[in-house]
Amino acid sequence: MMARGSLPHAIKHLFTCFALLTSIFAQPSQASELSSHLNSNQLYNNPSPYLAMHASDPVHWQTWQASILQQAQKSNKIIMISSGYFSCHWCHVMQRENYRNPQVATYLNQHFISVKIDRELMPDLDRYLIEFAHKASGHAGWPEHVFLTPQGYPFFALTYQPHQQFINTLKRIQTLWQTDPTKIISAAKQAIADDAHATDAKQISWQQFKQNFFLTLSNQEDVLGGGLKTENKFPKAPLLLSLLNDSNLPEEQQDWLELTLTQMQQQQLQDHINGGFFRYTIDPEWQTPHFEKMLYTQALLAKAYFIAAKRFERKDFLQTAKATLAYAEKHLYNPKTQLFLSSESAIDRQGIEGGDYLWTQTALQKALNPTQYQQVVKDWQLNQPAPFTIKNGTPGWLPKPTHQNWQAIQAKLMRPINNIPTDSKNILGWNGLMLSAYAEAVETTPNNQDYHQQASQLAKRLMDAFNQNAGQKISTPRAYSKDNQPMGTATIQDYAFVFQGLRDWQNATHNSTITNTLQKLSKQANTRFFTAKGWLYTSAPLLPGQVGDWAIPDGALPSPTAIFDCTQPGRFSQLGSQATSQLSTSPLDYASYLTCRNNTD
Repeated sequence: MMARGSLPHAIKHLFTCFALLTSIFAQPSQASELSSHLNSNQLYNNPSPYLAMHASDPVHWQTWQASILQQAQKSNKIIMISSGYFSCHWCHVMQRENYRNPQVATYLNQHFISVKIDRELMPDLDRYLIEFAHKASGHAGWPEHVFLTPQGYPFFALTYQPHQQFINTLKRIQTLWQTDPTKIISAAKQAIADDAHATDAKQISWQQFKQNFFLTLSNQEDVLGGGLKTENKFPKAPLLLSLLNDSNLPEEQQDWLELTLTQMQQQQLQDHINGGFFRYTIDPEWQTPHFEKMLYTQALLAKAYFIAAKRFERKDFLQTAKATLAYAEKHLYNPKTQLFLSSESAIDRQGIEGGDYLWTQTALQKALNPTQYQQVVKDWQLNQPAPFTIKNGTPGWLPKPTHQNWQAIQAKLMRPINNIPTDSKNILGWNGLMLSAYAEAVETTPNNQDYHQQASQLAKRLMDAFNQNAGQKISTPRAYSKDNQPMGTATIQDYAFVFQGLRDWQNATHNSTITNTLQKLSKQANTRFFTAKGWLYTSAPLLPGQVGDWAIPDGALPSPTAIFDCTQPGRFSQLGSQATSQLSTSPLDYASYLTCRNNTD
């Protein structure tokens, strides 16, 4: 995720905090030794697998709620919010090196109020923290840690840090808080004030936005390797889908788009043994994946490959689309909830990153017969230095299709599904994206009754989830646990993605009975999330800086505001100067707004 717009004043004040912290790096903590925090770890038996895995930490973790601010102000303690997710490799490393360390835990429990959130259950708060980290330090990621004043103003952020660095950072923060809290509070408040007034762009038309978009895209395309010119390679599914749905796409972009899709399916972004796509690769050549597999990645890319199969008349794209849905059905579907799970982990049950996907030379030799093994030796160049290391420096290889004997090799290298740790929560919005993928599958392969049956069942389940609390004060949940218990509260993202999924399903099947639900979802979304200051991500924000956005950018997921804005004629021209500033400075982050082309008048 990238920071929105240019905020020089906010950044200046935030850097003041960072500079102060750095300047006292070598000073010993002057805070008195407080008695141990009376609260215990509150994450025991939490239905979120990510939060539950922290229940045994000696840190006195709390969940995020309004009482946290009250508690912080009463005790005059800094709040540390730590955000992560179950499938995240570095989240597990951070836990092992820090959260389970008695020294770190004791210091946190004495001097901080420690809050742990599952970013997938609270995307609103996580997004706010990530945006702050980008503006303040220029980078962000998970696990993300943001430190807030007792009043809820963020002033410092960090991601993973090894043990000694982390404990030193905590001591620097605590020392500054004890010696000069006024400076921290003042700088943090000023940063939010500057952010709120950073609207210096004039209105732009949709045609101007489109022209700027394609100019920026042309400058950032990797025309040799596909994707964008970045050190890491992300699928950028919202961007791909917007381009695939543009019938007037310039030839240059069509060539780049086809190359990108080809590279993604042929190189190591795709798991060629078990199926599905990894979240991204950490190199620019699509060779070294970050091994977690997210449901939304499968949904968005399956949809993209179905559309691309028709557009470019390529059977291999169709096969990739089908294989991606097959992976999701086999690995991520929960019959009890009739929904799809959120992800498979980057680490195996022994804590090894990529352990469920990488193979040693010895393991390959045991799994394959001599002919198959020799084929692998030749095609994967096992006599050369290995591209991966597994544990304790052991060489490892990530399978890729061989020139011969591939189906037999693939079958022998498949790992049992139950071996791979999964995040078992079922997020409604991400399941809405799956419904969109199935709708495209039904349109592309109308004779496939399995797709039709799966989509019908999923559509009914999603409609039931959003309709069952109609007329009651109970909010629609963000997700369901593996045992079908509601979790969290639905955000604008859930409303938008379910709305889009049902809309796509209606278009694919001409089912008019869905119209009433679509109208209700749109009305409820506008009532709950649209304000005089733009769209709220959640209907109940708790921090002073969580204000409205006229346009929420794409990330790995499509912009939820674009889904609603682009279904309403004339909305694009009414977005206001704040949104058009964002659309002008970072057009590729708003690719989903290209779909507004039919509703600009």
